[in-house]
Amino acid sequence: MPNILLIDDCPEILAVNLSHLKAEGFDVTCAATGAAALLRLKEAQYDCIVLDVMLPDMDGFALCKTIRTITHAPVIFLTCKDDIDVKIEVLMTGGDDYMTKPYSLRELTARILVLLRQGQRNDRQTAFGQVLIDNENRMIHTPEKNVFLSQKEFDLFLLLFENSERVFSKEELFQTLWPNGTDIGTVAVHVLKLRRKLGFAAPYIGTIENHYKSGYYIAPPAVAAEV
Repeated sequence: MPNILLIDDCPEILAVNLSHLKAEGFDVTCAATGAAALLRLKEAQYDCIVLDVMLPDMDGFALCKTIRTITHAPVIFLTCKDDIDVKIEVLMTGGDDYMTKPYSLRELTARILVLLRQGQRNDRQTAFGQVLIDNENRMIHTPEKNVFLSQKEFDLFLLLFENSERVFSKEELFQTLWPNGTDIGTVAVHVLKLRRKLGFAAPYIGTIENHYKSGYYIAPPAVAAEV
């Protein structure tokens, strides 16, 4: 279940939020000060943080800056002020959302769920410039076209793409992606398939090239255009 950290110096607010979110199925931890919150963050990982702006030992904005050095978990600010300066401060210090007191507990739950879903989508999809890599569906998206890859094609693409310009020998690719394989020729076959499928995406991701027949690498778009 999602693990939520509530940070607020008001015992009544903590108690109400704790009771409601637990009833909604969340695992909830509470902290009444910035120092206590940082200690909790060093002890465990949290999926979402609900943070009050006014704390007894530090303001929430300063705390959020420190939180961002520890975790990328989404942060929802709770504030009594509803003005543009506060909204800007929330975004500039690393916050993802804010709610003005008094607020609806149902809305708080909804906002937490939205941020959690956004985080899940980010885990399934990775953006590189104008290219979106859909890890869940093994799809490569560009402004012009989308292409579906087989599991091995996708694994090979990611290995080369995430290590751009590094040359992988056929033996290295074979041992990494086909540890139980018997025919090293399958590497060249999959490289050929990838070249055909991803030719349209060369302006965005580059092209798979041979390095003096010693292995394969992805040449960046600028270099690929000159080949």
